[in-house]
Amino acid sequence: MAELKFYIRHQTNFLQDKFILVFKSDEAREYFQNALKGSRFEKVTSEFAENAARIGIHGKIVPYGYTLKLTKEEMSKLSTANWQETAELLAEGNERLYLEANNKGNNC
Repeated sequence: MAELKFYIRHQTNFLQDKFILVFKSDEAREYFQNALKGSRFEKVTSEFAENAARIGIHGKIVPYGYTLKLTKEEMSKLSTANWQETAELLAEGNERLYLEANNKGNNC
């Protein structure tokens, strides 16, 4: 299993100015960095990301990033009570999103 990498995505022009993003590949992270123009990715530890999900940063809730490629069953497992499994699911969802976008780009 690939080592997970944790980031806080900062973007003051978005409604949600911070997101927790977890990646298992550099390619997926680079895709998101290129797709989210004007965003800054701050590399953080798993513990920092977990604390941001539980208690927020500067009093603001920091949600998980993109979860649209997770199944309903996977979504039901997202919980800071089991951070390792949650982080793995978040990374898997981001990887699926990246692979789908990459495949669409290659099929044009």
